[in-house]
Amino acid sequence: MAVRGYSSDKSVFENSAKLLVGLKEGEGGQPLSQEEADAEARHWIEALREIRQDFEGNGQKYTPGKAFAPSGVSEIDVIQQVVDEKASERFQPTEEQKEELARVKSMPIPSKHDETMNYLTNLIMKDGKKARAEKLMAQALYLVHLQLREDPVIVVKNILVSMAPLVKLKRYTDGGARAELVPVPLNDRQRTRQAWLWILEAANKRASKDFSVRLAEEILAAHNGNSPGFEKRNQQHKLAVVNRAFVRMLQK
Repeated sequence: MAVRGYSSDKSVFENSAKLLVGLKEGEGGQPLSQEEADAEARHWIEALREIRQDFEGNGQKYTPGKAFAPSGVSEIDVIQQVVDEKASERFQPTEEQKEELARVKSMPIPSKHDETMNYLTNLIMKDGKKARAEKLMAQALYLVHLQLREDPVIVVKNILVSMAPLVKLKRYTDGGARAELVPVPLNDRQRTRQAWLWILEAANKRASKDFSVRLAEEILAAHNGNSPGFEKRNQQHKLAVVNRAFVRMLQK
């Protein structure tokens, strides 16, 4: 009966020897050649057989785990011990490298996908072609970077903050024939959407056949304060001030 998966078959010695030889390296840390590996394997096989004969001569059941166990230990996992010893010889980082790793882990790593840019890309997308929209956005941002040598994502976000309107005008009626324009406040997402739609509207009126070029030109114009979106925002705010008295209609 086999003990802990070991048997006295010849194949067990050969497999064990091959595993032990495979963990050994030649001179200079290079793998052993086929001839060296075969000779080393034969050496291990003979050594294992001699140990087994010693055990059997003493009337004991031979197992490698008992044969190689240190004093005070009844049995060990020979293969696992060799593997562990080999693993301990692998690369060990220095204290300086460990400190560098700790510094890198503490560094803030930006997310791969920016939520705002992903939202703006979705507004560009047509017919569900997200990959094409992402490509157009990436090309436009790259052109902006070439021109300004700044982070184009930050440039776009700053433009949206400065262009985004605070309110929109919505038509309300009190039941009569006349409808009034009532100022309605916008949340951050609505403000971003309106500013970006103004940029896209102005970009589509430009002459270039390539949308990414038109978009990049409009972003650069907005960066310089020359986009029509700023005038539309100012006009919307003026109308909101003029019609501020009709805010009471929202409370009915």
